[in-house]
Amino acid sequence: MKKILMAAALLLSVVTMVGCFGKSKENPLINGVIGEWHLTKSPLLTDDTAEIIDVYIEFKSDSTFDLYQKDLTSPLYYKHYSGTYLISDSVITGKYSDGKSWGAVNGYNASINMAGQLTLTNVDLTDDISVYEKKTIPADVKASATRSAAVEDNSHRFL
Repeated sequence: MKKILMAAALLLSVVTMVGCFGKSKENPLINGVIGEWHLTKSPLLTDDTAEIIDVYIEFKSDSTFDLYQKDLTSPLYYKHYSGTYLISDSVITGKYSDGKSWGAVNGYNASINMAGQLTLTNVDLTDDISVYEKKTIPADVKASATRSAAVEDNSHRFL
């Protein structure tokens, strides 16, 4: 009887340990970035450029994104880019639908503060910091957007 109780206790402790260790901690950043965001701060966003630089991004739960940014050659319109993203620890990386990586090849350190701002810091260039605030992408932005050509140069993309 003593051996049976001992075996039962051992089995219960093994099951308990597996249950505790088997659960992976979910990265809160993954769910935190899902939604629509508007660029509010960037090294390129100044009083002089505010009329021509405007960027919105939507991170979707299926690890895809849609980016809308003013067309720098014709700032009355927005360009639409799409692609996929991946979050590992606090780093977010992405590729456009044409296969090109975001401007930060090694990704962005991402954080969301208590005010709900998403800060993206280029892993390789730490003074390249962009701040986004949760904001619904206006219907007129989506309506005026033209889908970008796959061969377009990365130099005009904001991510």
